[in-house]
Amino acid sequence: MPVFSDPVVTLEGVSLRKVSLSNLDLEVTIRVENHNPVGVTLKECPFAVLCKKEGDNRQIATGNTGNAKIPAHSVTMLNVPVTSHNAALAGALVSFVTKGGIEVTIEGKAVVKFLIVTKPVPFSRTVPVTMVQIAGIVAGQEKQD
Repeated sequence: MPVFSDPVVTLEGVSLRKVSLSNLDLEVTIRVENHNPVGVTLKECPFAVLCKKEGDNRQIATGNTGNAKIPAHSVTMLNVPVTSHNAALAGALVSFVTKGGIEVTIEGKAVVKFLIVTKPVPFSRTVPVTMVQIAGIVAGQEKQD
C-alpha cells in the first residue's frame, strides 16, 4: 500500500505589476507540490499581503487562488493578481521612500482536499521590494504610454 503525503503549499514569489500613489498592483505566485500517485483539489487558498509599519504588520491587500486541480506527481504554479487601495498602503509607501525598500509578508492557508480528507495547509513568507524593482516598473509604464 502506498504512503501518501500532504501536498506542500508555499509562496513562490511576489512581483510588482504597477505602482501609483493610490494603489499597488502585485502578482502573488503560490506553488503547490503534489508528490502523490493521485491528484488533489485545492479548494481555495486565501492569503493576506502585509507590510511592516512601526514594528507591526499591517494588511494592505488580500487574495485567493480559488479552486484548482493539482495533478499527481506535479508542481503547479498559481498566479493571483492583487491590488491594494487602503490607508495602510500610504504608510508602507512612506517607509519605502525613507528606507529605500520594504518587506512584504504573505500569510495564507490553503484548503486541500486529498482523497476524502479536507485539510488546511498554512504558509508564510517575507520578501523584499526594492527601489530597483519600482524603477523598473515605472520605466516600463513610461515606455508603454
